Amino acid sequence: MKNLFTLLTFIFCGVVFGQQKPIPIDSIHSKRLCVAYPGMTKFQTTKQAFDESEFVFVGQVTEIIRTEKMEGTDYEENSDGKIVPIDYEPTFEYWYVFKTEKIFKGSENEKIKIHARKFSGIPPFFQLNKQYLVYAKKGENQEYPYVYCQGNSCHIEYAEKQIAELKILTEK
Repeated sequence: MKNLFTLLTFIFCGVVFGQQKPIPIDSIHSKRLCVAYPGMTKFQTTKQAFDESEFVFVGQVTEIIRTEKMEGTDYEENSDGKIVPIDYEPTFEYWYVFKTEKIFKGSENEKIKIHARKFSGIPPFFQLNKQYLVYAKKGENQEYPYVYCQGNSCHIEYAEKQIAELKILTEK
């Protein structure tokens, strides 16, 4: 009986306490805008995030654009030998338009449109009329820069230290 109790305790603790479950993170409740997966996303220094980014700015979200399209989720070969979708589900894309307030790196535009690239199915989350410190870069075939989950983008409430470090980095 003692061994059974030990085994059940070990299983319970492993499942509940040791499991690598995603930790939801959003700009209102913590410092990062993406979902963190242990071992897959990393925290960067301000300099690392700055160096990896093409755009670094403080801005306020003035517009949120959401598109929806149906994408195939299951496929089969038809009579012509072509692979065709037989089942679909909706996918969403988000773009955020920011009114820039302070630009540390990148375009000097008054407005910047940022794509919320999905990481593990969950895009970064921004709220309308809120201010953020944003680190973004462009992908190879992307028209708009995107917020990437390795970066340090955050709600302005958590950005004071990074902004001070960015000012020092950009004064040189």
